[in-house]
Amino acid sequence: MKKSQCIGAVVAVALLVGMNFVPESIGLTRAGIHTLGVLLALIVALITEPLPLGVVCLLGIPLCVIFGVSGSITEALSGYTNHILFFVLVSFGISEAVARVPLSLRLLVFLIRAFGTKIRRILLAIMLCAATLSSVMSNVATTAMLMGVVLRFLELYQKDDERRRSGRCFMIALPMASMIGGMITPAGSPLNILGMDFLQAAGTQLTFLQWMVIGIPVSLLTLIFVWFVICRVFPPAEVTAEQVENHLRHLALPKKMEFREKYVLGLLFVLLVLWILSSWFPALNITVVGMVGFAFLFLPRVEILTWKTFTGTVSWSSYFLIGTMMTLGNALAENGVSEWVVGLLFQSAPASMPVVALVFLLCIVVFLLLLPIPIGPALISMLGAPFLTLAETWGLSPVYLIMPLTLCASNCYLLPLDTVPLLTYGTGYYRMTDMPKVAAVTQLFLAVCLALWLPVALGFLGF
Repeated sequence: MKKSQCIGAVVAVALLVGMNFVPESIGLTRAGIHTLGVLLALIVALITEPLPLGVVCLLGIPLCVIFGVSGSITEALSGYTNHILFFVLVSFGISEAVARVPLSLRLLVFLIRAFGTKIRRILLAIMLCAATLSSVMSNVATTAMLMGVVLRFLELYQKDDERRRSGRCFMIALPMASMIGGMITPAGSPLNILGMDFLQAAGTQLTFLQWMVIGIPVSLLTLIFVWFVICRVFPPAEVTAEQVENHLRHLALPKKMEFREKYVLGLLFVLLVLWILSSWFPALNITVVGMVGFAFLFLPRVEILTWKTFTGTVSWSSYFLIGTMMTLGNALAENGVSEWVVGLLFQSAPASMPVVALVFLLCIVVFLLLLPIPIGPALISMLGAPFLTLAETWGLSPVYLIMPLTLCASNCYLLPLDTVPLLTYGTGYYRMTDMPKVAAVTQLFLAVCLALWLPVALGFLGF
């Protein structure tokens, strides 16, 4: 084991042992203290990886039973019965279908032709491509798919220092663009569906189209802001128009769409239309539509995917991560940890505070909590229920609290610890300390955008 893995294992075990000596006088029950202790131990283990990520998540289930976090193994597996996990599975299938045809490459070439051959415009084209695909695909799959495209593009640079300088710029921008694009529609991230579930539990219906009214302007503005900042902080080395043209020719992109590519494009279009129609027809649930569309990828004679291909492309680590963290999120709410945390954070926040200031405060708190809890599903599950209570206390629609919580938790890139930025971090083009130089100001900008736009959009939508 590496030194960091050994330290992580020791710290995780120390947390599990030490939580038994924490007095209940801090305001939590014994079950609540154990829930918080197990969560922190798992987060340490997930970051340092003394065991594979999926194994750590699976171990979280028996730990919940052993330490009384959950009353039974059935309760400990409650996160794995959520429909969101099935959406996660089918989204990987849809993403793989897009990757198996030159659709994403065609979109990228189109954007480069439209924006020009200057390196900064090419960066913007790649970011727009990532955001567009991520609006209906998994952020992880989008980043992984385009990362190969970017790595091929970086081969244009003959000098190693220019390639590394440009690689740092592109590899930081790519995951950020994917996560920002995930805000555009509810289908862009499983976290969005988790947030919508909390709203539905509170009796508030936020439709697919209403979400887009909120998400599109915020995503577009944030994406342009990130592009501007990253070009200033980590400017890429310029390439000639001739080099770019040669690269595009060597991509060997078919001039005409073949049947398989048309089929995948048509299926994506139908899925998007049905998801939008779910705003008026509740039976067209996002997960239901996604599962039916997923099945069409396996039709005889078409067979975009085989079952073996699909199971081999699923990020099972992400699957187990979301399942275990949703279980812990349920336990955090049931054992009083969520209300305790929210009470500590917002006990001095006056209900008379302007809505703009409240939304901004919520965004900042969520971003700060992403430092000790850099896992979106856990944070949303932990804060969702008490945020609904806060909304009722403050006399606000729960959308004012749940939307900032969901969208901010989806933009977990202050440090490359989330699955999405970890993909590009593994290429070695940037250091752990590079990302905050762009991400910190981006999160602040996103908080401002949400604080200014959310009250306007929700007023227009009748909330």
